[in-house]
Amino acid sequence: MAGLLESVFNHLVLPPKLPGRQDGDIEGLERDILSRLIRACESLGTLPGQRTEEAWNSVRRQLVVCLDLHRRSFDSESLISAFSNLSDDCPVTVHIAEQNCAIIIRRYVSGWFLERGT
Repeated sequence: MAGLLESVFNHLVLPPKLPGRQDGDIEGLERDILSRLIRACESLGTLPGQRTEEAWNSVRRQLVVCLDLHRRSFDSESLISAFSNLSDDCPVTVHIAEQNCAIIIRRYVSGWFLERGT
């Protein structure tokens, strides 16, 4: 467990002295980071006296979808399942490890920006 925690720390904090080696369990590391971010959103969304609960819940839902999508083997079935659950307020985030990037896919709703005053 200490090894995983150290890897999470190295990825999130970027310490001055990097380990100089590839992490062994990349999938476990990704799940752990996503789980920590989900718990952080839950905590931040329940802080008293704030007006951002809806925003934190939206971010949390997006992270849960991402975790679920990448928890199983990433294939066409899991992607189709994620797209079938795509909603206006919860986009799908796809991590592409080979390119070290992510793609955020959301449903386009005509007039969405105008209705929310942005």
